[in-house]
Amino acid sequence: MMSEEVRLRPWRRALQTLLVLLLAGGCSRIPRIIVLEDPLTAAEHVELGVAYERKGELDLAQREYGRALRKDAKFYRARVNLGNIFLAKKEYGKARKEYLLALELRPGDADASNNLSWAAIFSGEGIGEALTRMESVVSGPNGRQPTLLDTLGVLRMRANHPGEAEEAFALADALCRQAGAASKEGVSAAAPCPEEVLREIEEHRGELRRRFPSASPAPAD
Repeated sequence: MMSEEVRLRPWRRALQTLLVLLLAGGCSRIPRIIVLEDPLTAAEHVELGVAYERKGELDLAQREYGRALRKDAKFYRARVNLGNIFLAKKEYGKARKEYLLALELRPGDADASNNLSWAAIFSGEGIGEALTRMESVVSGPNGRQPTLLDTLGVLRMRANHPGEAEEAFALADALCRQAGAASKEGVSAAAPCPEEVLREIEEHRGELRRRFPSASPAPAD
């Protein structure tokens, strides 16, 4: 006997279709009804998206973050992660949109503000707005973090404020090294500053020296 799949949602429509087919005169085929439901929660879709993202499968990660947002449009982490996917794909306008939506959910949030700043840096658009936002984030509670200060330094450099950019980079470098030293001595339970963050800070300071040689710090005696 032949069968065919009729994928309908919700289940009431599927049942109605089945009754119509069964009552139709001369119908000898009984279709198999499959009612598709999404068993995953929004949080589970985000977890799946993160797993895909770590494997470099950005399209699949984007799909899962989109599914999470269809279930919960106010899911902050899904918004930021989706913005990160667009940023990685160099779709800066779309990334900016997602970060702004995330900031509507959490005004002044450091992560969303930081990533929105990088959308501005990479695209070259909205540097002034991003700089104002990051100045506010860094001056707020818990704002003195190496990664945030590094981003602030890059924004200042792009806005042609080399002296202020060097101040941000120098403070980011100092805090990063202090965290590493404290962790080694067992003084702090916080994780040490990753080496990649130190490398990024030094790379950005190198870019600053190339762009603005006069902004280079004076050599130590």
